[in-house]
Amino acid sequence: MRKEALMQERKKDRLTVALAVIYGILVVWLILFKMATPSEFAEMRHERALNLIPFHYDEETSNHLSEVLDNVLVFIPLGIYLRMLGRRSGTAILLCAGFSLALEILQYLFGIGAADITDLITNTFGAAVGVGVYWLMEKLFKKQETRHRVLRAAALVCTALLIALMAVLILSN
Repeated sequence: MRKEALMQERKKDRLTVALAVIYGILVVWLILFKMATPSEFAEMRHERALNLIPFHYDEETSNHLSEVLDNVLVFIPLGIYLRMLGRRSGTAILLCAGFSLALEILQYLFGIGAADITDLITNTFGAAVGVGVYWLMEKLFKKQETRHRVLRAAALVCTALLIALMAVLILSN
């Protein structure tokens, strides 16, 4: 009986890993490729920019707050996924910070966007919020199995919706 329960848990962990990988790929597509199709990406303006001053913007627009909030929101699920996969809170936040840093460096190296310290800060903050959400779920659902079932179901629905939204965006362009 114990062996069967262990097998079930491994299957659920594989689902969590699969959802995390899919989400990570979508984040890369969003940040590096700006959700462009291959033909659109070839036509994109390639420029290299670097901003090392936190929350500094060359131009004044009302778009900055929205961009900051978007960056936070995008990294919340990654913090949750890493906690679900057994990473400690600090490790989860550091892994997300490293992932964000890698994306910013790649943007700069390939000239496909602005490498911005503000993005690194807000992405890392989003991961910390995700870790906080997981902590709240620990308080609400004492049993790990129940907590992970709820989070997996939410992740599955959200990932499916995100993929559908991206498919609509691709097909409409």
